[in-house]
Amino acid sequence: MVGSSVNFTWSFSGAVEEIIWGLKHPDYSEIDIKGRLVFLDKNGKSWPLAVPAAYNRRVSGSRSGNSSSGQAIFTLSSITKDHKNVYGCEMEPPYVFDPVITDFVNLIVEETPIITHLTAVNKSYNEGNPVNISCNATGTPDPDVRLIHKGQVKSTGTKTAHLILSTIRKEDSGIYKCRATNSAGTAERQLYLVVNCKYKKRLKSLFLLHTKFMVINSMTHALSRVA
Repeated sequence: MVGSSVNFTWSFSGAVEEIIWGLKHPDYSEIDIKGRLVFLDKNGKSWPLAVPAAYNRRVSGSRSGNSSSGQAIFTLSSITKDHKNVYGCEMEPPYVFDPVITDFVNLIVEETPIITHLTAVNKSYNEGNPVNISCNATGTPDPDVRLIHKGQVKSTGTKTAHLILSTIRKEDSGIYKCRATNSAGTAERQLYLVVNCKYKKRLKSLFLLHTKFMVINSMTHALSRVA
């Protein structure tokens, strides 16, 4: 996870002269010369290397054991997303004709979700019209995205959730939450949807019609008295 530290551990048996830890070569199954991070001699002493800038003061290593077996531990601190890579450990035997033992591990850096897009934010719609609501999010691993209305999940998907309301109604109004979740954490944003109901306009029309009828009725009554 971004900001944390991770230990890479390798155990070995048999005589090992030197141990090198670093970044895998992009084309070969060996550590890239320019990507060497830690060098340990047979006594466990760490020798300084010219490491890439992204790893400066972030890496360390140690080894323990005896002449027949042991363990090497390498630490990467204050991890950033740029540290996502394949890391290797090379164990060199004391004799030049013995094979070099190499092993690799892939580091995946988890990132908490970030909601990058949310449509229909705090908007007003007329009853009966179509409304589309979508939410997009990024993160590592890919986040699960959900659109929630009044406690009910209305739509869900990986990295995005999309909700289509073909004919919006009064009960569709209210707060919609977009929630993105992965193993690194959760992010949430919300929007408020206002639905302008048709019956309000109809009531207003009926009220005006009723008022007009009352005025005409009063005028007719007054004229009949005069006659």
